[in-house]
Amino acid sequence: MEQMYSLKSAASLLEVSVKTVRRLLHLHQIKVYRVGNNIRLRESDLKQLITEELSLDDYRLSI
Repeated sequence: MEQMYSLKSAASLLEVSVKTVRRLLHLHQIKVYRVGNNIRLRESDLKQLITEELSLDDYRLSI
């Protein structure tokens, strides 16, 4: 089974605030899974977000 993260754990992993993670969720940048009343995020979705953001940052720096 794939690793799942809470909002707080995901924010820590991404080195951003929980508010930023909520903003990404609101913008549908990360898929949300609910376990009861708890929100969980898949590790692969977070890694994909990191990869996409790094690629965008690299592109912006080269302009």
